[in-house]
Amino acid sequence: MERKLFGRLDCGEEIYITTLRSGEYTAEIINYGAAIKSFSVSGIDAIGGYPELSHYVTDDTNQGATIGRVANRVGGAVLNIDGAIYMLTDNEGGACLHGGEGFHKKVWNIDSYSEDSVTMSYYSPDGEDGFPAGLQVTLKYTLRSGALIMEYEAVPEGKTAIALTNHSHFNLSGFKSDVLSHRVTIFADRYTEIDGRRIPTGERPEVATTRFDFHEAHEIGERKEGEEYGYDHNFILSPERFSEFGKKRLPLAAVAEGELLRLEVYTDQPGLQFYTGNFLSGGPRLFGTVEKTKHRTFCLEAQTEPDCVSHGIGIYDAGERYLQTTVYKISKI
Repeated sequence: MERKLFGRLDCGEEIYITTLRSGEYTAEIINYGAAIKSFSVSGIDAIGGYPELSHYVTDDTNQGATIGRVANRVGGAVLNIDGAIYMLTDNEGGACLHGGEGFHKKVWNIDSYSEDSVTMSYYSPDGEDGFPAGLQVTLKYTLRSGALIMEYEAVPEGKTAIALTNHSHFNLSGFKSDVLSHRVTIFADRYTEIDGRRIPTGERPEVATTRFDFHEAHEIGERKEGEEYGYDHNFILSPERFSEFGKKRLPLAAVAEGELLRLEVYTDQPGLQFYTGNFLSGGPRLFGTVEKTKHRTFCLEAQTEPDCVSHGIGIYDAGERYLQTTVYKISKI
């Protein structure tokens, strides 16, 4: 384990990189946004982090970051809990995306660390981004033989919405090209239909005979809608295989393969947002040199269903614990 200063924010707060090691695997975690800066095997990095703290401050793609209080979109940027109306941060033309300003732009406390793990925490005050009640969030990263285990816990002081995720952007071919040739398998029988604003319609069609069927591996660019390639959709998981991570048995949600690396995603969450970098353009360069262009990366974000809190899902009472475990596991091809 190595811990070193990454930089200082304009307010003077110091941000650190904690490097976890397990054999030939390493993961770098920063306490700005509790973000994964890199995740590597034998020096091959699956996540294109930024070399400078200022890049994370100005980044609008949430690279590697922890997302909250509510991942994905809340339609209308309005939260209704027992008839009480809360106006949330509207940052996407009539929706609250990824919690508004969100946890990804916050400084997290580093509570403890060891050779292969680091635990961080953040307290979200009542009213932050419009969400009611204070919320204490803890996230532990553990690296074990290629598996980066993320264990989330959140405890609210009053009734509120909670739905967390990690927003790492991956490229499994060394970031030499886009990800359209990456082969992806997703263990899901249905997906969440969305409207033109990317808000769920309430329909959950079967994936069979559609371009959303990834029960067998397909290249990301193999199938398209009109003239457009790519995805930005939630898949409703129906897992078939499981693996043990410590005392936890988790279902395999998805597998992705590029030229160099294989990624497996395990989670206890019901959904997985598959995003293929459809809107990447400009901004800080990955590794400081790789330009962000359309389909340069993809994301597999474990989550509850988008806009779930508008339908009473993901609402927690005071003192009720939110728990999630998700694992990214990489290996060389």
